[in-house]
Amino acid sequence: MNVIAGDRSLTIADMVALADPETTLAISDDAWKRIADARAIADEELERGAVVYGLTVGLGGKVTMPIERDSVPDFEKSVISARIVGVGDPLAEHVARRALGLRIVNICHGRSAVSQRVVEVLLAMYNARVTPVVASLGSIGSSDLGQCSQLCATVVGVGNVWVDGRQVSALDGLASIGREPVTLGAKDALGLFNSGAVTQALAVEYVADVRTVMTAATISAVATCDAYGVNPTPFTTEVTATKSVRGGDAASERIMSLLSGSWTLEDGAISRAQHPISFRTLVPLLALVEESLARFVDEIEREVNSSTDSPVVLHESRTVRSSVNFQPLAAAVAGEALSIALTHWSNAAVNRTIKMANHSLADVPRFLAPDEGQSVGFNALMKSSVAMATRVRFEANPASVDFFAVSDGTEDVASQLPLVVEKLTRQCDAFRRLIAIEAFTAHQLASLRQQRSWGLAATRILEVCGRHVPVIEHDQPLGGFVDALTECIARGELH
Repeated sequence: MNVIAGDRSLTIADMVALADPETTLAISDDAWKRIADARAIADEELERGAVVYGLTVGLGGKVTMPIERDSVPDFEKSVISARIVGVGDPLAEHVARRALGLRIVNICHGRSAVSQRVVEVLLAMYNARVTPVVASLGSIGSSDLGQCSQLCATVVGVGNVWVDGRQVSALDGLASIGREPVTLGAKDALGLFNSGAVTQALAVEYVADVRTVMTAATISAVATCDAYGVNPTPFTTEVTATKSVRGGDAASERIMSLLSGSWTLEDGAISRAQHPISFRTLVPLLALVEESLARFVDEIEREVNSSTDSPVVLHESRTVRSSVNFQPLAAAVAGEALSIALTHWSNAAVNRTIKMANHSLADVPRFLAPDEGQSVGFNALMKSSVAMATRVRFEANPASVDFFAVSDGTEDVASQLPLVVEKLTRQCDAFRRLIAIEAFTAHQLASLRQQRSWGLAATRILEVCGRHVPVIEHDQPLGGFVDALTECIARGELH
């Protein structure tokens, strides 16, 4: 895939592709013009002697100290090197590659004043698959200062990079593509590291994963309703239309399409007037999660597709002015909301699963164990289901409201978006396992019930899960089957 930065806004699909080693990145002619003009504006401000953060005066607590013109190259290299403060294991190579691509894309807005020659080296590194080694921890979400310093300092020969799957020095990495370290101009360092590209790269990874899991979660939930024999009237558009829920119509249509062909839709098939709320609430829950996810995706796309710089270059007035563009608070809060929405889905999923395993149906043995007697069947597995749901709930605890002032008190609030994305990622892992248990249990229940006409979701569960798990006929270890289905869901097989 070839991604062209500067002509249009990138979608999440474009951002996902930036991690692919086969993806190439190009910069449009208009974007190159914006980059050059932004640099010219910064130079004009420099000549005028304007007071501009990171251009004519220092950073952080040294904001009142002027920068000596004859010390700019050494100052800039020192500035970016001194801010390589990330800690912990390095990011996966493909995530760091995406972060590099996203940093280049954001510079193409022409608001950073990064010198064109610096951008050329970054672009050459990306397209030659020379990927900076970047620590995974250390950002508070007021830009990924420490990590983006490590990401971009490689252009001056500082740090390490991946080349052909092995780590080498940045100097050797540049030499491998016929490049030499660049000399940074005024404000280049700040323009490079004042970015949230690393967190954006991780957020994109999460979005791709959670979308895959939610597809499987929806199929599993509908299959559960089919296998259990739930009265489907709460899912119908006739009923859901009586209360306006954002996204409710689409959720109802999706669920009813997955029930298509089910015996539960036949007249008189279900005698019970209604079932527990964990079943009945499926439409508003699906609508809530989808709307929450769409909001989070929108905020991440906004971060990538607009300036995250401070100070920011204003082309119209040909000035460079202070901003708070680096503060992705809306994305952090949207992520928090999404984690809560997923917890509500998780709570319903674990209750549905327990009911499948523990509530005897007329034609199904207790605990879904054909060899009844002393057989445990799926009863003990419910402990793992509850354990996963509890982890999902734990990761919904807010992270964006916790902070201590840094930088001599100048940075006294922060978004903590990196921590929000981190806990969303952990939550997704537990959520995926929980859905695997529900799918496993629904597969067992449907397999044990008398022959029925199954809907699309239940048919899919029987088909896909049946490739990875057997019908359990006697007590045996079940954890390995859950792990197999978890991997199946991660690969996107259950769609």
